[in-house]
Amino acid sequence: MDKDIIRAYLWQDIIRLGFSPSGTKDQKSWLLQYGQSLKDFWEMPTYPKAPSQTDKVISATIDSSISIGMSYEYFIEDDQKFGVMLMYAPPQKNRGLMWEHHMDGQYFSFPSQTFLTNYNQQPQAIQKMRASDIGDVIDSLIMHPTPHQHIKSPLNNHYIRVGGGLMNPFLYLFHLRVQLCPDNERRQSERNRLISLFDTAIKEKSTIAPNELMKIP
Repeated sequence: MDKDIIRAYLWQDIIRLGFSPSGTKDQKSWLLQYGQSLKDFWEMPTYPKAPSQTDKVISATIDSSISIGMSYEYFIEDDQKFGVMLMYAPPQKNRGLMWEHHMDGQYFSFPSQTFLTNYNQQPQAIQKMRASDIGDVIDSLIMHPTPHQHIKSPLNNHYIRVGGGLMNPFLYLFHLRVQLCPDNERRQSERNRLISLFDTAIKEKSTIAPNELMKIP
C-alpha cells in the first residue's frame, strides 16, 4: 500500500483520537487540562485562567513563557468555527504583533474524511503502518506544520512555525503548545511521547484522555 494512503488514514485517526472532544462538557475539560499543562511545559510562573463560556462560545486568554513573551486569545464556537489571536508586545510598543487565525466551516473545504471512508482501506493501512509513518504525520500536524508561517518582526524566531492549514481548533491550540515551548529538548521529547501515545491508541482503537495527551514528558 502507498505510504501516502497509510499516512492519510493516520492523519484522520490522530485528529479523531486526540483532538475531537465531543460535547461542551468534554471540550471544556480538554481546554482546562490544556491550559494547566502549559505551566510546566512552558515554564510559566502561574497557571492560566480557566476557559469561560458565554452562550455557546468557549474562550480564554493564554500567556506564554517568559522567554518568548507571546500570548494569545482563543474562542471556539464549534468544531467548524473558531479563532485564535496571537499577540506579542516588545518594549517598543509601536512594533507589536497581532495575528488572527480564523476557521469558518460554512465555506467549502475538501471532504477528506468522506473520501477515505469511501475508499475503505483503513484496516489495511493500520496493519501496514510504522512508527515512522506516525512520526511523519505528527511532524506535519504539530511539530512542523506543512503549511506554516514564520514571524520575522518583531519576534524573529525561526523555530516558531504557526500552522496555516489546521482546521481543528483543539489541534491548532495543541500545535501552539509545542511551537511556543522555549525548550527545544522538551519539544523533541514531546514528539517521541506523542508517537508512542498515538501508536498505542490507533492499534487499540481507543481515544486518548486529555490528561494523557497533556502529560509532561
